[in-house]
Amino acid sequence: MTLGAFTGYFRNRHSTKNVTYPYSLYKAHIILGIIYSENDEAIDECKLYALERLDEIISVVKDITFFVQEKWKIATDRPGSGNTKNIGSISLIEDLIQGNGVFAELGEEVFDDYWTNYLTPDMAKKAELAKPYYNDLKTYKEFRNLK
Repeated sequence: MTLGAFTGYFRNRHSTKNVTYPYSLYKAHIILGIIYSENDEAIDECKLYALERLDEIISVVKDITFFVQEKWKIATDRPGSGNTKNIGSISLIEDLIQGNGVFAELGEEVFDDYWTNYLTPDMAKKAELAKPYYNDLKTYKEFRNLK
């Protein structure tokens, strides 16, 4: 799961490019997550139902769990996908529900600093750097002289 871009509006927190309101105007950045299993029952997707028979329609999903967490509490220290600039999330369901991401104990300020300054190898090359400043939480802590 990805938690939004770590470039664009995330870094330029007063920008309205591609968003209705700037990132900086929100008091919190909340993720509503929905975890579910695919329903294995044979479902006839071509079958027509009258409105009075809606309760007979078999759902395509089951075992639905909702969770709500602040973005920084479920983020991880690596991008969520290989070809985009999105913040990745932790993946264990219980940790998502409890908000036990890698930044949970470090706080939102560390999360913001980490992702605001995170560079992919291509971004570092464009900035004429030999390599990114850091590539995970361990090397970030070394870069910032944190324990």
